Amino acid sequence: MTEPDTATRAEGLLEQIADTALDDDYYVVRSGPGAQHRQFNTVLTGVVMAVFALLVAIAAIQTRSDRPATERERATLINSIDARKKTLASREATAVRLRGEVQDLQGRVDGFDPAYQELRLIASDVAATGPGITVRVSPNTFDDREGQIRDRDLRILVNGLWYAGAEAVSVNGNRVGSLSAIRFADSVIKVNYRGIAPPYVVKAIGDKDTLAERFEENPAGRYWKRRQKDAGVSFAVTRSSDLRVGVVPRARLTIRHATAIKGEE
Repeated sequence: MTEPDTATRAEGLLEQIADTALDDDYYVVRSGPGAQHRQFNTVLTGVVMAVFALLVAIAAIQTRSDRPATERERATLINSIDARKKTLASREATAVRLRGEVQDLQGRVDGFDPAYQELRLIASDVAATGPGITVRVSPNTFDDREGQIRDRDLRILVNGLWYAGAEAVSVNGNRVGSLSAIRFADSVIKVNYRGIAPPYVVKAIGDKDTLAERFEENPAGRYWKRRQKDAGVSFAVTRSSDLRVGVVPRARLTIRHATAIKGEE
C-alpha cells in the first residue's frame, strides 16, 4: 500500500467518525413530537406577549384620555374649598363684629339701666360684693357617723341664709343661683357639679347684723345648734364689712324649657 492510499483512507475514517459522533436517538428526538411542542410553546409565548403589550397600550391610552377630566374635577374641588373658606372667614368676621356690637350695647344698658344690672345680680350673672357674714363648718373627725357634714346639712344652711335675708351666697367659692345644686355624688359633696371638701366656708352678702340674728332664730339656725351640740360639728359665724362672691357657671344660667309670658309679672 502506497502512502497516498493510506492518507486517503485516514481522511475517510475521520469523516465517518465525525458523521456518527451523535447518537441516533438524538436525531429521533430532535425531529420528533418534542420539537413540535417547543414550536407551539414559542408561538404561545409570542401571542401572550403581544396580548400583554396590547393591554399596556390600551391602559396608557385610557389614562391619557382620563387625565383632563381628573384635572378638571381636582380644579373644581380646589375652587369649591377656596370659596367655602372665604365664606367661613366672612361669617367669622361678621360674628366678631356682632359680638362687639352686643358687648357695646350691653355696656350701654349696664351703664344707663340700673334695673337690668340688678336683675343680673339677682340671677347671679355678675359677681357681687358687700357686707355680710361668713359661716365656717367642719365635721367632727372623732365621730365617723354623726359627726360628718352631709349635702343635706349644707342645703339647710344655705336655705336658712336665704330665709334670713341673704342677697348673694357662695359655698367654697361656688356661687349659688336659682339653678344651682348641692348634692352628694362620687363620695364628695358637689356644688354646681364641682367637688368641695371641708372646711365648708359659706359666704352670705346682706345686712351683717340682722342676717346673723335672723339665721339663729329661724329653723335652719336651730338645726345647726342641735348638730353642734349633739354631733360635735364645728360651726362659727364671722361678720364682715366687705365680702365678695363670684359668678354662677354659665351652664347654671341657661334656660332650656321655661319661657317668659308676655304681659304678666
